[in-house]
Amino acid sequence: MAQAQPAVRKILFRPFLAGFLLAIFQPAGLFAQPKEEEPKQKFTFKAIAFARVPGLEEIYFGEERETLRLPSRNFSQPLDYEGTSPTIFYGKKKDEEGNEIYYPVATVEVTEGLKEVILVFLSTSRKVALTGRRFQILQLDADKARFPGGGRHFVNLTTTDVGVTIGEQKILARAQSSVTFVPDAKTAEAGRVPVQVHFRREGTWRLLSSTRWTMDSRVNTLVFIFEDPIRKRISLRGITNRLSAPPPLPEESEEE
Repeated sequence: MAQAQPAVRKILFRPFLAGFLLAIFQPAGLFAQPKEEEPKQKFTFKAIAFARVPGLEEIYFGEERETLRLPSRNFSQPLDYEGTSPTIFYGKKKDEEGNEIYYPVATVEVTEGLKEVILVFLSTSRKVALTGRRFQILQLDADKARFPGGGRHFVNLTTTDVGVTIGEQKILARAQSSVTFVPDAKTAEAGRVPVQVHFRREGTWRLLSSTRWTMDSRVNTLVFIFEDPIRKRISLRGITNRLSAPPPLPEESEEE
């Protein structure tokens, strides 16, 4: 029996050795797990550019390179996106051989869970443009664009608090936040009211803008407060949405 033990050990050792050698010398990737597809994001967006970049009034997005005509006065038509995150926008040009190639000009990581988004394209500085990124994109949940006519929704994208006096009403748009202004009865009846915008720097409030605004119940306005990458200063840009005509007042109210 003692003489049979080495033979038994040899028989048991052979399959172990074969498996060990197979693990070492098998082709790489033979038993590799298939790569999981990146999760896709779905949302609808409208876009606007605060300034035109020559040659990039039309850009492209998505796997199929769908076209986005980038307006500078009003929002684009709603478009659907389905793809990986971040969302990349492309320009198009021809290479030395005359072939059309797409190259990235802007990118944005839309917040997970948003279904409707407003994308604002800002021209970047010359220094940043050298990297190929011609636009910086600001995003806004489209739900925040739904507020009463005559109102303003301020989106403060800067690191500075901004205070706004509209007629006799005052609001504070804190840094990196948003706030909605709805005119009271007195302001709404005034039709056109004085407006002053101040920003706070080093504890001191400084005048940013002084103008007059019309209170019109048929429209509302998104007001973006942002650091202009070209002018290197705080800027404001308002985008007006025309609403449906308000319903007529009940007869009892009219009699009063």
